[in-house]
Amino acid sequence: VITKPGNYSVLAVQPRPIMEPGHGEVRVRVVAAGLNFAEVSARMGIYPDAPPTPSVVGYEVAGIIDACGEDVDDSWHVGQRVICFCKFGGHAEMVVVPSGNLWALPEVLSFEEGAAVPVNFLTAYHMLFGIGVIRPKSVILVHMAAGGVGTAAIQLIRAKCPDAYVYGTASASKHAFLKELGYDCLV
Repeated sequence: VITKPGNYSVLAVQPRPIMEPGHGEVRVRVVAAGLNFAEVSARMGIYPDAPPTPSVVGYEVAGIIDACGEDVDDSWHVGQRVICFCKFGGHAEMVVVPSGNLWALPEVLSFEEGAAVPVNFLTAYHMLFGIGVIRPKSVILVHMAAGGVGTAAIQLIRAKCPDAYVYGTASASKHAFLKELGYDCLV
C-alpha cells in the first residue's frame, strides 16, 4: 500500500478485504507483479492517473485463477496459470479483473517473466501495429530502445517483419545488448 506520496519508506503491508469476482470477472492469486515507471511515479505522488492514497497500484500480474464469477467463459478455470492486465490493485495477494483482461500463461514462461509482458508488450504492439503501419522492409525508429517498451518493440518487429531496418536510441553503454536483441543501428 502506498500510504502517502514519498520515497520507498511510504510503502506498507496492510490487510485488505479479499474481493469476490462479479459478473464476467475472475480473481487471481498473484504470484508475480510488474513494476513500471507509472507505479513508481504514483508512489512519488507525480502520476496524474494514480488513485488517491492510501492505494494499491500495479498494472500487470501473473498468477493462478482462484475464483470465477458468473458468466465467465469456459476457457478460464480455477487453478489456471494466467497473465492479466489490471487498472491498479496488482501489488496485492489477490486481484479481481474482467476475464477479458486475461491471457493464458504458457508453461515456457515463469510467473516473473509473464508479469513483465502486459504493459510493455501491449504498449509496443499498439504503437507498432495499432497506430503505426509496419510492412516488409520498413525503416523504424525506436526511442529509448533499452527500456521495457523498446525491448518489446524489437522482438515484435523481428517476429512480424524480420527484414525491417530498425534504428534505436539509447545510452552507448547499452548498444551491445541492443545489437544482440536485433537493432540494426544505434545512436
